[in-house]
Amino acid sequence: MIINAQTSVYCILGKPVRHSLSPVMHNAAFDSIGMNAVYVAFEPSSIKNAFDAIKALGIKGASITIPFKVDVLPLCDSVDDLAVRIGSVNTLVNRDGKIEGYNTDGYGLLKSLETHAIDYHNKKILIIGNGGSARAIAYTLAQHNAQITICGRNINNIIQLANDLRKHFGAIDTMLLEQLTSDITEQYHIIINTTPVGMKPDISKTPIDAALLHPHHVIVDIIYTPLQTLFVQKAREKGCTVITGDYMLLYQACMQFEIWTGKAAPINVMHQALKQALQ
Repeated sequence: MIINAQTSVYCILGKPVRHSLSPVMHNAAFDSIGMNAVYVAFEPSSIKNAFDAIKALGIKGASITIPFKVDVLPLCDSVDDLAVRIGSVNTLVNRDGKIEGYNTDGYGLLKSLETHAIDYHNKKILIIGNGGSARAIAYTLAQHNAQITICGRNINNIIQLANDLRKHFGAIDTMLLEQLTSDITEQYHIIINTTPVGMKPDISKTPIDAALLHPHHVIVDIIYTPLQTLFVQKAREKGCTVITGDYMLLYQACMQFEIWTGKAAPINVMHQALKQALQ
């Protein structure tokens, strides 16, 4: 890749982002299709100032991550309907000085399931967590008539998310983690961990006890550092089908790439770059 005066700039905005693997994937993708572009990471002290910089400097697009996914919504000139309903934005496009907002997190999860030939339509799905990722995943799955249960430690937080979802969908169930039993979890087809439990540096924990897992379960852990979380390991030992966090990360990035460029994402190139970075 040769950077010159014509190079287009894309970036990720978050805090922290020094650990981000998005630059690895997107720069490999730009290089693969011969696009004169570069993707870099910024940790802005102010997201409002970062928006001004995107417009002033002509930055073409951006990924948005923690803690700015909700804060950017009112700053965008326009926001995709899906992102409005989810309530968060993870993708920005600068079109002639007008900033458009999108959310590709839910797509990343759906594509992860589809890649593993997992049917999620009308299935009972237990989502552990109630943050931004849980919100995007729950909304996107509910669009496909999945039967969603939001599960977490804080009753107020899970009820708030469930109530937000009920504005657009029918029954959304809630359950505290401490209420889970083996008989209850046996009713679910897919269990998705959206919490940071098991992420580095505290890799010795699992979001739920392995005794609650059954061989028919599809287990999705969106954590990718480490890729083989203790939850993933325990699920494999129980005979579950397992989907690791690199897939959601990959596919949400692929959709970002296509929104930015209008070109098909070089999925294999991006996945290979991601896998090498995770080794």
